[in-house]
Amino acid sequence: MDPTHPSEPEDAPAAPRIRSTDLPEVESDFVPSAPREINEDTPLLSLSQAEIAELTEKMLNNPSARTKLIAEITPISDLRAEYLDGSQSVLRQIDWLQERGYTQFRRAARDGNCFYRSVAFAYLDRLLQAPDVVDAVARFRAVLKAKEEHVKLAFQDEVYKEFSDELNKLMQLVENFGVALSTEDLLDRLLEVSDYVSYYLRLLASSEIRVNPEPYRDFILEDVVTFCQAQVEAVDSEADHISMMALCNALRITLKLATLSSHVQGPVQEADVFTIISPNDAMDKDLPPILLLFRPGHYDILLGPNAQ
Repeated sequence: MDPTHPSEPEDAPAAPRIRSTDLPEVESDFVPSAPREINEDTPLLSLSQAEIAELTEKMLNNPSARTKLIAEITPISDLRAEYLDGSQSVLRQIDWLQERGYTQFRRAARDGNCFYRSVAFAYLDRLLQAPDVVDAVARFRAVLKAKEEHVKLAFQDEVYKEFSDELNKLMQLVENFGVALSTEDLLDRLLEVSDYVSYYLRLLASSEIRVNPEPYRDFILEDVVTFCQAQVEAVDSEADHISMMALCNALRITLKLATLSSHVQGPVQEADVFTIISPNDAMDKDLPPILLLFRPGHYDILLGPNAQ
């Protein structure tokens, strides 16, 4: 298996069927309407087979340079330089992070998909760095297989298959090559299919909310399905705390989020910077948590003190 060789997406799923009673009456002077525009805000499950193919093509041919979707490792001092004329609170928090060994990060593209893409890369890289790669992959794969039942319940048409397959292929790549596969090799391969993988994480988060809405209901003002379609499934919708909680619960993973805020007064404390999201049944507690760096409206990948 060649880790640098891109895979071809499988055939798109069949279009969902509708009953004839759902169709509008056609009057004798009916004039066909213009074709609707398919864009990143269109809920996936409302699309036909041809429309899914059209949206997928747009996703894969995004004009953003693929190498900038997740950039190379950068000193966090570069980020600090951006705030020299800005918030002193943010500068103190960055200094606090540097003093504790958090000296590097990777920028993620500001395209509304930064959270899911960053989690996808950090999720896979943790498998690659695990002391027992085969065991770690097996545990993560078992969780994905169990949660796929939720996805099936939420999205009865198996439109998710072409997205989940790409994540499974990457996990298989990690399992097959192990330490022979570098982090940069893994990143290159992920970026070829990152829109597929990121979208599958959106579907996992959405299905978690749809199938098990009680933990999230108090935070959702509209009905659950409407919220999921607009705030989770839409490709360019930014992740909020509900989406983060749902994805952590779905994948049973631990997320450690460093937030840079302009509202911290006085000496910086750990509680001012870090928030940990970890479900009670998290299965990754023997591994370092997924580390993200949050600034309002954007997520990057933070590297831990022991990062190479």
